[in-house]
Amino acid sequence: MIFDRLDNFPLYLPLHPHFAEVWAFLKESDPDSLPTGRHEVNTRGAFVLVSEYVTRPLAESFIECHRNYIDIQLLTRGAEAVGICFRSACRELPYDAEKDFLKLEGPTDRLTLKAESFAVFFPDDGHMPMLQLAEKPAEVKKLVFKIPVAA
Repeated sequence: MIFDRLDNFPLYLPLHPHFAEVWAFLKESDPDSLPTGRHEVNTRGAFVLVSEYVTRPLAESFIECHRNYIDIQLLTRGAEAVGICFRSACRELPYDAEKDFLKLEGPTDRLTLKAESFAVFFPDDGHMPMLQLAEKPAEVKKLVFKIPVAA
């Protein structure tokens, strides 16, 4: 997992060939004006999902991870808590290969995702997004870049 300020994203470009394309996409577009839905980042399988939602309480949330995709998550509006954990420290529930979705059960720590920060979740990083801060629901706009693990 990586958690950093968005202006530091160029430090991580050498980690994966698609990261440079994500950075170019962010620089060439106005992320806050992107409509909700799926947008292609390149022709090799990287895309971004743009969503708007209201954060939710812990009781309505769950831990997830993915086998085939790396998530790069950033908010353009609002703030949310994100539960984080190591996949190896959790109990795995059945994997949905079609959605590349593995639900986990276990303890989490927390980080706060805001507009000036981003988080990268690799396949072994459990994450529980969309959590309320201070028990108050908030409206957010989020971009989740889905980067194929195999470049």
